[in-house]
Amino acid sequence: MKAREDFGFLIGLASRAALTVTLFLFTGPMLYAVGNETSDSRVLLHELEEALERRGEYAAKKEHRIDSLKSRLHSRMSDADRLDIYDKLYNEYLVYNYDSTMSYVNKAGEVASRLGGYDRRAAVEIHRALSLATSGQFSQAVGILRSLDSGALDSKLREEYYVACEWTYGVWADYSEGSAFADEYRGESLLYLDSLINVTRPGSAEYSYRLGERALREHDYALAIKNYTEALDKLPVATRLYAQSAYALGVAYKETGDNDKYRQWLIRAAISDQENPLKENLALQQLAKLITEEDGDVARANRYLEYSLEDAIFFNNRLRMVEIAEKIPGITNVYQQRIAAQNHRMRIYLIVIGILAIGLVVAVWIVARERKRLDKLNKMETDYSRKLSELNHKLAATNKRREQYVSLFMDLCAGYIDKFSKFRQTVSLKLKARQYEELQRLTSGRARPTETELKEVFFNFDSAFLRLYPDFVEDFNRLLRPGEGIYPKSGEMLTPDLRIFAMIRMGITDSTKIATLLFYSPQTIFNRRTQVRNRAIDRETFEEEVRRIG
Repeated sequence: MKAREDFGFLIGLASRAALTVTLFLFTGPMLYAVGNETSDSRVLLHELEEALERRGEYAAKKEHRIDSLKSRLHSRMSDADRLDIYDKLYNEYLVYNYDSTMSYVNKAGEVASRLGGYDRRAAVEIHRALSLATSGQFSQAVGILRSLDSGALDSKLREEYYVACEWTYGVWADYSEGSAFADEYRGESLLYLDSLINVTRPGSAEYSYRLGERALREHDYALAIKNYTEALDKLPVATRLYAQSAYALGVAYKETGDNDKYRQWLIRAAISDQENPLKENLALQQLAKLITEEDGDVARANRYLEYSLEDAIFFNNRLRMVEIAEKIPGITNVYQQRIAAQNHRMRIYLIVIGILAIGLVVAVWIVARERKRLDKLNKMETDYSRKLSELNHKLAATNKRREQYVSLFMDLCAGYIDKFSKFRQTVSLKLKARQYEELQRLTSGRARPTETELKEVFFNFDSAFLRLYPDFVEDFNRLLRPGEGIYPKSGEMLTPDLRIFAMIRMGITDSTKIATLLFYSPQTIFNRRTQVRNRAIDRETFEEEVRRIG
């Protein structure tokens, strides 16, 4: 009876210790992930999640408004009424869908030409320039704006003109940050902002917002916060100016060192973007970057970037796509660091479990020697092994659930780490069992993925690449001689040759690197590149033209 009590006490102690270690290893990262959030931020994040869930609902309401406007168009209406509806449709589509925006700008231009009048034609060109600037086509926008005579415009249209000029140069300066032209564009934007303030009605939300913009650029953050707050007090949430003011207010708080307020206003701006809805989503991008750097919540950050990329593709905004692409490596690096940290904790866990196991075996040996109860010892060892097996199963199940919430490339990373972990455990078991010949056989094979793994890797690469370059196959074949085109078979997205040149389009031109990524020999890659190049219209410039495929 005493032996049974001693052994039961040791089992309980070992189980409680193992559970404590397990909870520490797997809840530690989660505690860290929420450690930088205040209660206000958590409430706002919950509201943002609700807004993201209702994205489809908000988009449907906007589409309904657009359809209502379109339904008012008919062949017998006057050109003046038609132009008014085109202007309303332009305002609905601006920062929502670039192609539709330009379509109605062009239609409005045709009607304005028939009606005549400088103001009507100028209004269309201002709208055209603002649309181009919003999509990242700055030089074209500036060319249009410089062709207009602002002195010949009425007061309302002059304000729109200054808005377009200030916005174009301001966004161009941000896009050119680090270049020799950024300060020049920023100076032009500030000049137009001063002109814009002079023609804005004092006391309006627009007036407060523009004063805040000037204060922010002059680094007077207290005044900027005051003016942005006044603007927000006058605005409904589901408006573009509210989203812009909330984002700018967050930036002002960030410059003062108040990161909590910065986080809160970024979230409010992102909520406004969803409810309006707008497809700019700069606030959601910055929020993804913030929670990656401060919270380590990679899954949430990756999801926010996916929403932003979805909106950028819908809007056809290449500028936003570039910004999103620049943020992805940062999130990937944080994820890799977390994986490394988790592996380190796992090693500590295994060491602790090993120490507990050794202590338990010693205790069992002492009890068995003293009480001559070998049958009890065997049963206890069986129970302990079963508990360890169940614990390992739970750990594996937990890891699997956690891996389901990461993105495509992180899934692959986690999968290979999991395979390496299992391989390491197998090696450890073989060493303990002194199965050296079996271990040598196990480790002597060539490290190459299975056919299934290769298909999965190629499928994921093809899907991701064609999402960024949906017309790649057609554009690529235009570079080849007639009758020499390369097209995927039924069920394929890219052929091996197309996949090689997809790598080249992404900037990977070294045959050895391509061979490593696609699991071919360098000679095979060289031969395939040469064969395809021989089919090109211009063999000498072929690969350079491939790299320019948009």
